[in-house]
Amino acid sequence: MKQSKRANSNIKGVLILECFSPNRPHLSQSEIQKITNISKSTVFRLVKTLTDLNYLKYDPGNKKYFLGPKVLSLGFSVLQSLEVREIARPYLEKLSRECNKSVNLLMLDGIEMVFVERIRVPGPRDYNVSIGSRIAVYNTAAGRAVLAYLEQEKFCAVIREIQGAPSAVRHIGQNGERLFQILSKVKREGFATNDEESAKGLRAIAVPIFSSEGVACAIDLIVAPEEVSLKELRRDYAPKLVETGKEISEAMGYRDNE
Repeated sequence: MKQSKRANSNIKGVLILECFSPNRPHLSQSEIQKITNISKSTVFRLVKTLTDLNYLKYDPGNKKYFLGPKVLSLGFSVLQSLEVREIARPYLEKLSRECNKSVNLLMLDGIEMVFVERIRVPGPRDYNVSIGSRIAVYNTAAGRAVLAYLEQEKFCAVIREIQGAPSAVRHIGQNGERLFQILSKVKREGFATNDEESAKGLRAIAVPIFSSEGVACAIDLIVAPEEVSLKELRRDYAPKLVETGKEISEAMGYRDNE
């Protein structure tokens, strides 16, 4: 009897997880109950258990649940169709609320970083950034966050291409020495910064996002120099970004073996 009850609970737990899809990434308990037709009390109990076990995450902003990183280990086919922006968005929204700043998700494309997702918080200064906008990889926080962790072959290919751009030399050094020093620091600290090096009036901090196949993209946070000092950026914002980066990386299937 006990085994039958346990099996029944396991089936219901799977049904709850299968409610989530690219078209339904966020669900409230009442929505889960309606989709599964499981009793309200059972949904409450199982959702709490799944959240405690990290199979589900709760977003207090919209009071809904979304799939947590541990679900990837179960191999549900629906998860394989989730794109990085869909996986990352709830984490970006949470980070944006905590920092009260706009945050961005960027991916490497050649020697540029492309904005693929953005959570915008209105502020005194608009940085004219939108989905599809591009920035250089070598003198931006997001670009450095990715470059620091690229596998050797890809890294060398990017450096060769960067060296073909005359304007890049002052940022990376004649043979890339300055960039190598910067990237070594990024790996030591776990985050990258940009102090008005890519554009006047723009200061940024970024962390890498990893998938099971290596570094995938980066998240960054941009501030005005008169708003936030570099010291404050490193002290107050870096820990939050690093933690969010780890959460998204886990959700992407990355497991740190260190």
